[in-house]
Amino acid sequence: MINKIDAKEITKEKNLWDVYLLCKRITISTFHVCILLTASIFLLTNSFFLERDMSHLVSDIRNWALIGFNFAVTTLGFLIAGFTIFATLSKPDMFLQMMSVQHKKTQMPTLKYNFMAFMKVFISFITFTFIYLVIILFCQTNGMIGNMVDLVPYSTVIKELIIKLGYWVIGTSLIYLVLVVKTFIFNIYAIIMNNIRWELYIKRKEQKFSSNKGKIDKNINVTKVH
Repeated sequence: MINKIDAKEITKEKNLWDVYLLCKRITISTFHVCILLTASIFLLTNSFFLERDMSHLVSDIRNWALIGFNFAVTTLGFLIAGFTIFATLSKPDMFLQMMSVQHKKTQMPTLKYNFMAFMKVFISFITFTFIYLVIILFCQTNGMIGNMVDLVPYSTVIKELIIKLGYWVIGTSLIYLVLVVKTFIFNIYAIIMNNIRWELYIKRKEQKFSSNKGKIDKNINVTKVH
């Protein structure tokens, strides 16, 4: 099956955007969708119907952005370290075998499906880290974004809409990142189990080969006696 692998397919992606497009084939689980929808409903209800004081929402957005930035930067270091260990310790032979098998749901090689699951986590963290950083730098009191909105007509209405939507986006993103970490942990576990299963497959194959070789040698010895 390894002979069927197209070498160009392995290095087909040339930049992070190509990787992102491939990651889009991996759908989010139903459990995660339910949690995110529930959180979104609560946050939207609070921002649009319950909380009337915009200053409270603005304060929450800034605090959450700071918390999210610190969480994302800190966690990203551990995620990269974990991925590096996984990529280093995994067997190249197993990778090649995975590359030769097509993942039915996403129509990509199983190897890339597994790697894209990790890449999706990294891209999510990088994206939201950038969003949090924009809020920290440009959405403070008398910040650039607020001053720019003041220049357009109906600035008050636009500001309120941005604040309410920002409250929803930032709050939901924090929950999403926690769910992504949960997925990453399971993926590490699954890959480790696959490594062990691969070693078991190799050991059994070697044992079977040794057993067959022993039978052949025994038959040869019997023939010599006769």
